[in-house]
Amino acid sequence: MSIVVIDNQAVHYEVLGRGRPVLFLHGWLGSWRYWFPTMEVVSEHFRTYSFDFWGFGESRRKLTQESIQNYSDQVIRFLDALGIDRVQLVGHSMGGMVALKTAITYPDRIQRVATVGAPINGDSLSWLLKLTDQPFFADALVRMPWVRRRLFRFFLGETNDPAIGEMIDDSVKSSAVSLRRAVSSMWHTDLRPELSQLKVPALIVHGDRDDIVHPNQARLFDNVPLAEVVMMPRSRHFPFLDEATLFNTVLLRFLKAQAATSGVKPNFFITHEHQPVP
Repeated sequence: MSIVVIDNQAVHYEVLGRGRPVLFLHGWLGSWRYWFPTMEVVSEHFRTYSFDFWGFGESRRKLTQESIQNYSDQVIRFLDALGIDRVQLVGHSMGGMVALKTAITYPDRIQRVATVGAPINGDSLSWLLKLTDQPFFADALVRMPWVRRRLFRFFLGETNDPAIGEMIDDSVKSSAVSLRRAVSSMWHTDLRPELSQLKVPALIVHGDRDDIVHPNQARLFDNVPLAEVVMMPRSRHFPFLDEATLFNTVLLRFLKAQAATSGVKPNFFITHEHQPVP
């Protein structure tokens, strides 16, 4: 376990591999840990990083309130602390919203951005997550950790990943305040007006069966020139666990690409036969 101090607060992070840097951002209830299987694959070609957002996993919050904007700032401060000039960014769910916000705001620091199951308009969150914006429900998740474990297990779906126990253990480490503020910030964030400002290549991945973030978020990129959309019909909210081999193939192809083809929108969808359709 590695620690870097940002704004007098300890941030836990992990590193695998060598080469150009790729930073993975986790979602609500999660930690760096559920990216580990993906990082193992990607680290054969890149130097991969992942950290815990303030208030999640092993990164304790002392000063900074949980919000999409503050987590975007945390990304940049993390890069500064490790001396990383530019990075390819991959984010899931809440982390995907943070990744996209960061790529739009800091195009000089983000080379490429990939989002997975990310809400672009916060209203696309399921009613189950929105309930956590209420103190009663957030407090209940903390008072009854078994409920939170069951909830996160439901989010993860029928994955056979052997590290599932460690992922679920990390899901119970956040306070009620952290859970509620993070959900509230997601719910009240709408990045649609900012999509036209995206200046770096983007990969947008959604599971067709996602019941946490509505898959219709993918359609918001129809008129975003640098965005490539991939729909994974067999996946729910965690495509990198549900269809790991396919997801890793798609992600590595994107990360290895040098530049988007000028004037050509590279959208395609994954069919049930797992073949790209132009």
